[in-house]
Amino acid sequence: MDAINNVDLDTLKDYLTKLKRLKVYNEYLQKHGKNDSITSIKNYFNNYIFISIRDFHEGNYILHDTRAELIEYIQQHPDRKEYKNIVKDERRYKIFLRLLR
Repeated sequence: MDAINNVDLDTLKDYLTKLKRLKVYNEYLQKHGKNDSITSIKNYFNNYIFISIRDFHEGNYILHDTRAELIEYIQQHPDRKEYKNIVKDERRYKIFLRLLR
């Protein structure tokens, strides 16, 4: 797979580094007795990383505290919304789509 479509553990850790959350992720692993794996990091993203894909892509690393807060932010700023079909084609940002409707 090429680098753009390959979403592996290293890619997701790079995202956490950009968000300044890699240290917090490592603490999460220790606290919960989890192994550093693709499953663990995806679960971490699902539960703790809430950001507009467009903001992330543009380098505006604005994290929201909850999924509801992110949804409200996107509703108030429709220009921050990315459409699922576009993002799914790129795959590298697919991790940010989970559980959002």
